Amino acid sequence: MLISLGGIALVCALLLAVVNALTEKKIAKVQADKTAAAIAQVVPAFDGSPVDTVVLVDAQEYLVHKAMAGDSIVGYAIETATAGFGGPINMMVGFSASGEIYSTAVVSHSETPGLGAKITDGESHFRTQFEHKNPADGYNLSVTKDGGDVDAITASTITSRAFTLAVAKAYDVYLSVAGAQPAPEFFEPQDGEGGSDD
Repeated sequence: MLISLGGIALVCALLLAVVNALTEKKIAKVQADKTAAAIAQVVPAFDGSPVDTVVLVDAQEYLVHKAMAGDSIVGYAIETATAGFGGPINMMVGFSASGEIYSTAVVSHSETPGLGAKITDGESHFRTQFEHKNPADGYNLSVTKDGGDVDAITASTITSRAFTLAVAKAYDVYLSVAGAQPAPEFFEPQDGEGGSDD
């Protein structure tokens, strides 16, 4: 019996290893294409491939993609993530060279369909309200419920806070990489705050 179970386990392990080897490159390519599409969506038009840099802010590493046109930086696409209502929200946040939020893109999330999942709708007021805003000009990256300037998605305050916090973190990274002034303080929800996504 032990030999039979051991043989079955060995065959399963070999099959998993073969499937992993066959799909690893495809999965990596799909992820790279998804990242490239998100970068193109959140920064102004640029030449060639972005220049990638890893930036350390508050003991956390962020990947920054500098978009260039000739010798000039036209924008920064910053990969960031926060914990939403249903799990991690992974995003790409784009800034112009002057620090304006150019656009945002949700790369992956697990938010509630019909509620928090509205963060993926690029044409919604929630997403477009960030565009062409510059926190350096006093735009407060917190939801209005917390005294900020961001209108939350109805019945999805936790998701809206998480999305807004991801943008605020990306702005801190922009300030670090662009050598700009320190960012203003933004609201950051404490662990365990809220029992539902309201």
